[in-house]
Amino acid sequence: MVVAKFEFSLGAFDLCRLNSVHPCVDSYPAPQLPVDFADVVDIKGDRFRDTFTRMCLYLAGRHIYDVETPAVSMVVVGTEYGNLEAMLRLQRQAHAADKTISAQQFPHATTSSASTFINIAKTLTGGNVTLNAGCNTPVTALLHAMLHLQAHAHGRSHVFVGDAYCEESVSDVCKRTHSTCRITPGVCYASLASGTVFQAELAFGDRAFDICIGGASHLWGVQQTEEHNGAFALNWLLSMARDLSIGETVSLGTQAAGRRAAVRITRQQSA
Repeated sequence: MVVAKFEFSLGAFDLCRLNSVHPCVDSYPAPQLPVDFADVVDIKGDRFRDTFTRMCLYLAGRHIYDVETPAVSMVVVGTEYGNLEAMLRLQRQAHAADKTISAQQFPHATTSSASTFINIAKTLTGGNVTLNAGCNTPVTALLHAMLHLQAHAHGRSHVFVGDAYCEESVSDVCKRTHSTCRITPGVCYASLASGTVFQAELAFGDRAFDICIGGASHLWGVQQTEEHNGAFALNWLLSMARDLSIGETVSLGTQAAGRRAAVRITRQQSA
């Protein structure tokens, strides 16, 4: 087992949780956006956006400010289903020969459009990445964010992890996991910056859970009845890390189809 170690500082983090919590069911109602969505996000061009992109832009609007240094600020989006809602809508319209189908939808219906829109909306030029590692997505997203900080002395990583769901994605979760897990739409945002306040240790492989020792710890994706969306795992980890005293640790282990990943965070200094 190889353990990668990084140092970082933790800025703002937030959870946008929408108002639907459902087990595996035949119908999945459309989630409702936050009541202040139009106050935070420029709704110009919103017609073709999917719910996942809207949640990411909402969190970006709340927490990414103009004082950023664009060239060293990176966007990392971790999601299982991404912009599936928009992609399916486009395909259904094409299949039905819908005369209202428009080329305006094309840039809004790609698998990585959420990260691209955040870069454009906040004029960040440090790059973006969209990744999917199943239940291991929270840890994998943190790895990419930490690698960016390691490469830039004054870097910042804006991390968005989570999913919105449609009937097809809910059905896919149920078929793959064969579980009674909760499936809640939500995205967790975190701002990570270069610094030495925290140390993060990340491990992947069969023995990854070995680092989940000492302090508070949670194994995500192991129980059949917990929340499937990794946004809630990442929010738990960051909430616990924020309240650590110097020398204390918190760890999160994740498991997807037998593949394991884990992260342990230790506070080294006061903020």
